[in-house]
Amino acid sequence: MQKHLKIVHCGIFNENDNGNFFYGLERKISHGLIQNGHFVYDFSYRDIERNLRFFKIKDSGLEKMNNKLINICKNIQADVLLLAKAEKIDIKKKKKIKEELPNIKIALWYVDHLLEKDSFFDKLNIIDAFFYANAKDLQNMSKEYEKAIFSFFPNISDPAFDKKLDLPKIDDVIYIARDYNEDVRTKFAVLLKDFCDKEKINCKIYASLGNPAIFGNDFHKAIAQSKIAINFNRDDNLEDINQDKLLGASDRMAQFLGSGICTFSPRIRGFEKLYEDKKDIVYFDNPNDCFEKLKYYLEDKKYEYIAKNGQDKTYEITNAKRTTKYMLEVLFDEEDANNYEWSEYKFKKGEQI
Repeated sequence: MQKHLKIVHCGIFNENDNGNFFYGLERKISHGLIQNGHFVYDFSYRDIERNLRFFKIKDSGLEKMNNKLINICKNIQADVLLLAKAEKIDIKKKKKIKEELPNIKIALWYVDHLLEKDSFFDKLNIIDAFFYANAKDLQNMSKEYEKAIFSFFPNISDPAFDKKLDLPKIDDVIYIARDYNEDVRTKFAVLLKDFCDKEKINCKIYASLGNPAIFGNDFHKAIAQSKIAINFNRDDNLEDINQDKLLGASDRMAQFLGSGICTFSPRIRGFEKLYEDKKDIVYFDNPNDCFEKLKYYLEDKKYEYIAKNGQDKTYEITNAKRTTKYMLEVLFDEEDANNYEWSEYKFKKGEQI
């Protein structure tokens, strides 16, 4: 791998949201790549397409936006095109970029649940690497799309973005989940609220049970003012541990840990390789287990010890510089990519590499 790469990062930078998502993964990844000594050109494809629309007609700027991406890659003579979801990037345009720049590496990273249209998966036939913040199904996907390397990568938390603010702890618990009243997270929120009301535990719930969402620096302030944060995702079970999950968690969990708050999470297979139970994080097996541990840790104040350890571990292993270094090592098939806690979760043609 060259020391100083020229990278076009095509992602959802939310330029029109006035900094509300300044801690988004796009910006963390670009930050890490720059720290590693590379030139990064951010291309906010959704915003650019919107600005190029004809009479504001939806998607009427797609062709111009795609051509603009091709021209940028050519003008920069990019070594790497890094794509984030890229649902608006035409597969024919990616092939065109490959034709114009035959040595370019194209990688795609993704953090959500893979409930996408066929056109998303068509991209996997022409890219060089796919990075997913969930290790489930990576090996099987690599059998179907044989050209690319398929690898897990962790959600990034970095001290430049996720900081522990020095604010008084006025709340006992914080729970944030944009569940739209439609999935298991709503049921968990109801159980949590009922328990906290009964036990007189001060609990703040955002983006669930009719409460507003929270963004920007207010997001970090709310975390800093709480003693314990509870992470619960839509693919978690209420009754037991979801054994199908493998290193799958939301970026919110990474933000909690990096912001220096004691973090509770359902037990997730593989996460013990990253975070030690009762030292860096508190795992629970079901809501009752979570609530009993909540009472225990609030009473003996061990949450302060776990919060500090969790933040230190997060900054050590999933910071932006280290995580993006791993991504490039995988993309360029380097031996150093084997030296990470999650290195076993990378595959090509159905085989572990």
